[in-house]
Amino acid sequence: MAYDPPICRRVLLMRHGHYERTGDLGDTVWGLSTLGRRQAVRVGKRLARVIDAAGGRFEGVYASPWPRATQSAEIAGREMDLDNIRIKRYLHELVPLVDPERPEFKAFPMGMEATPTESRAMVEAQVAKVRARFFKPPSRSSFVLLFAHGNLIRYLVAGTLGLPFEAWAMMDIAHASITEIRVYNNGFQALISFNDTGHLPPTMVTTA
Repeated sequence: MAYDPPICRRVLLMRHGHYERTGDLGDTVWGLSTLGRRQAVRVGKRLARVIDAAGGRFEGVYASPWPRATQSAEIAGREMDLDNIRIKRYLHELVPLVDPERPEFKAFPMGMEATPTESRAMVEAQVAKVRARFFKPPSRSSFVLLFAHGNLIRYLVAGTLGLPFEAWAMMDIAHASITEIRVYNNGFQALISFNDTGHLPPTMVTTA
């Protein structure tokens, strides 16, 4: 009997490459370093092979508007022969949520203040918007590429696993890493891979 794979959407989440924190310009201005550009080339080559082997409809490439993510998507896109990068402002980075009363933070090594209620609400609303757009149960198999940021990716993983957002503190994530979540047509979600850096030599793996 032939096996029919279940209908699913493959959501591939790439963290941007290493970036230059120059002066006090800030998150919305900082761009890729030379190393970050080399990492983006590597992730693009890896994704080109993924696309060649993937089945289903290709939904496109989306990126955060912050330069380090947009640049990563553009560089990787050239390796995939794709130049239609769709910028979505709700893919930008998010603040790390901290609730000192949660068990996850009882032994957290870095002292961090509790997140204000307003900031938490903004994070929750943005994550919900990303989920509403890209994590809906599909009617046919497809895949989509999202170039975003570490905290957003970790929050999406936490949601898929039914964990509180504070679980981000237990998930390190490298620059130019690939994370895959699959959304099945019945609504079930599964984490397929997290923080995959197999396309990078050890000397090019960075996290901060």
